Amino acid sequence: MNRTALCLLAALVLSTVALCQNSSYYKAIQKGAANQIQPKQFKEMEESALKDYSRPEPYELLATSFGQTTEKVWALIYGEVFCNLSSDRGHISQMGSLVFGWYDKALTVQGSSVSANLTENAEASKKQPPFEPQFEMAFLMGAVPFGGTVKPLSIHMLSDIRKNQLTLLVQKKIASSELIRWQQAVMTAGHFEAYNYWLFQSARPDEFSQWLGQHQAQLQAWLDWQSQDKFTVSSPDFQRLHMVSAR
Repeated sequence: MNRTALCLLAALVLSTVALCQNSSYYKAIQKGAANQIQPKQFKEMEESALKDYSRPEPYELLATSFGQTTEKVWALIYGEVFCNLSSDRGHISQMGSLVFGWYDKALTVQGSSVSANLTENAEASKKQPPFEPQFEMAFLMGAVPFGGTVKPLSIHMLSDIRKNQLTLLVQKKIASSELIRWQQAVMTAGHFEAYNYWLFQSARPDEFSQWLGQHQAQLQAWLDWQSQDKFTVSSPDFQRLHMVSAR
């Protein structure tokens, strides 16, 4: 067998191994899902988003797909990215409600204790801890100070939890990414609360209306800032496949 044939055979073997590993992952994360997506299709969705990372459409599909799995971490990230990239107000509203719902379902309260479940099948690495459980732990630590009062979850409460989470992620230098850096910029500009009310308004319309009655200037300031400092994606560094390849 010549050198070229050997190289092709080696590439084929590696490709087959990678496909088997991916298939195992995609099957594992869809535990209990009503409508399971075939591993090959799931893999194609992620690879497509990695190639076309600056457009909003791939993230809507990824968010709703991961939202049916054990890995809600990625549903939250891709859903928020979509909301900030898209100009479709209707789809932004729908996705914002979904993201709020995923956060809400992830939190469980027993007495004065709170727990969170956003990941069960993170891929391990010898180089560094996987991102998913670190994101989950930061979210839980953001909620712990509020104890049993986190439920029923409100936009105001989720905003405070996410603020604590972001602060911890930045302090611990956990996977800085386009989204995290932009969230930092929003917080530094003083718009984080208004941003969260804008993002999740459709999930709690009554709460949003009540807040807006006293914070119209605050919302407008956020919208003005957003129009001048639009979220753009110049790197897919927040995507799962990008992080897995970097581990």
